[in-house]
Amino acid sequence: LTHPDLKNKIVGPGKDFVNDDLNASDDFFHGTAVAGIAAAETDNNEGIAGVAWKAKILPVKVLDASGLGTAEDVADGIRWAADQGAQVINLSLGFDEASWTLLTAVQYAFDKGAVLVAAAGSDGGTVEYPAAFAEYVLAVGATDYNDTVWELSESGIEVDVDAPGGAGQSVAPPRLGARS
Repeated sequence: LTHPDLKNKIVGPGKDFVNDDLNASDDFFHGTAVAGIAAAETDNNEGIAGVAWKAKILPVKVLDASGLGTAEDVADGIRWAADQGAQVINLSLGFDEASWTLLTAVQYAFDKGAVLVAAAGSDGGTVEYPAAFAEYVLAVGATDYNDTVWELSESGIEVDVDAPGGAGQSVAPPRLGARS
């Protein structure tokens, strides 16, 4: 929330579905890295420039400090983001098994006009959920530095596009003491 490449892109306080409060601070830093790729500020002499320069970020925390979470928290986060008017909902996470709760949340956001984008996965197996809900979600696999499909990226008919991700660069986690 206070990262110099992202702080001016944040809209609203966000919401934390892990701790059930309004402090959506990222204590795992995966969300921060993904947000940086998407929307890092340009021409500010910091880090990188995001690919969607005019994008804003609505922080929604659905994973804990270990990067783990429940389908219920993810579904609640999807619904909440859709209700806040999010136009794009990024889900850089995945579950091995389908969940009715997750599917209905994805359908809800899709029906409200949101574009849902989800990671296909990164263990070389089958496409994970929600990315595997192909009718509603754009599934993204990963490429490596040579622009070839990363060896651990999931692949399958559900994958819509592969993008840099296997070992790419983004904004760095804030220095110790920089977080509020």
